[in-house]
Amino acid sequence: MNPALQMSETANSHILVLTDLEKADLNQLIHSIKLDLNHLDHCTLNQLEKESHKLPEKIIDYLISFKREKNRHGTLLFRNLPTDNELPNTPSNGEPSKNKTENVSELLLYLFMLHLGEPIGYADEKNGQIIHDICPVKGKETNLENSGSQVFFTYHTEDAIHPHKPDYLSLVCLRSDHEQKAKTETASIVQALELLPGYAIDLLRKPLYLLSPPSSFNSPELTIQTSVLSGNIIQPNLCIHGSLMKGTNSEAQWALEELKKALASVSSGVVLKPGDLIIIDNHLAAHARTAFTPKYDGKDRWLQRMFAVIDFNKSSASRSIKSHICMPLKIELELQK
Repeated sequence: MNPALQMSETANSHILVLTDLEKADLNQLIHSIKLDLNHLDHCTLNQLEKESHKLPEKIIDYLISFKREKNRHGTLLFRNLPTDNELPNTPSNGEPSKNKTENVSELLLYLFMLHLGEPIGYADEKNGQIIHDICPVKGKETNLENSGSQVFFTYHTEDAIHPHKPDYLSLVCLRSDHEQKAKTETASIVQALELLPGYAIDLLRKPLYLLSPPSSFNSPELTIQTSVLSGNIIQPNLCIHGSLMKGTNSEAQWALEELKKALASVSSGVVLKPGDLIIIDNHLAAHARTAFTPKYDGKDRWLQRMFAVIDFNKSSASRSIKSHICMPLKIELELQK
């Protein structure tokens, strides 16, 4: 068996730094792909998936192992990846740049994530796009969402309230913030459990928590009651949002606060730099972002994000046959009743 499939759980076993030769091979593959990513259809996705099998073998090994065996970190970090030769200004409104002429970053997301699942998007979020541009937006500095910047964006699982929430999310860095203070923090529930009292774990497995939707879903009345932990005892599914979730009683809130402290204790942070791509298991790891100060000079922090799900058929009632975009959450939750 390839040694990469038997990765030991060392501190950096979830990090893969490409050699310059591997980077050159990947760059050659990317520039050989001539597809229109602005009109994504099944033919395009089929071709992208075939191209994804041409990734350097070491990358494929890491992705396969992460999908099947997981790891205690709940994340993978790839470094020294190819980057776009030229970048326009960072989008000021969080929308796709009309002046971006290359698609290196976008192809990295597709080629990597198609090994883990099927791309998915949401009508309420980023206008139903598959690839999201994550940038600071002027006037939204204190928002606890991806457009914010000058506050700590608390630990959360992505779109935790959604019936078809992502199984995986990935972030590729196009630009770091000027002072390189913005850390992407990730915290594994597998590691956090070791710090929690048993009674807190019992409470977190009960539906004692009110969870509100993010502001992007524009439906604050759609609060649901749920548990924080579910499934496997050792590797439970995590559902949390530090600012949108609260316990229904004092004991439940105590358990939630204990979990928040545990996640902070086991968290690891990285300042993503151009050529970095991080993948997060949205069931095993919560993620957060530290505060930073944008300058709004066209050179601010710029990431791109993609979601993927393992069981695409599960969301079939929420999409048209040829679409990867789920219908609005308000209608979605009505369907679940």
